[in-house]
Amino acid sequence: MSAKSSGTPSWKVIFRKLQTQPTVSVPEAGFALAELHKNAAYKAAKNKELGVPVLEIGGKLRVPSIAVLRKLNLHPDELPSIIAAK
Repeated sequence: MSAKSSGTPSWKVIFRKLQTQPTVSVPEAGFALAELHKNAAYKAAKNKELGVPVLEIGGKLRVPSIAVLRKLNLHPDELPSIIAAK
């Protein structure tokens, strides 16, 4: 099953968002951090087990991209080589 048919964005899409957007969705952060699917990512966020801050903005839960990158020990400038490899 491809990433598109499962509803999960590809690694390339997630890393591009982490590099270019100030925040990402909880499912995107959960997938980047631990390959969690949507429900598991929201459950981890609710239980404060995601390992990164979760912000409520306009009624939506968002995760700071920089927090995900730091948790992965990555710097935004390193992402092009990772994206090309995936």
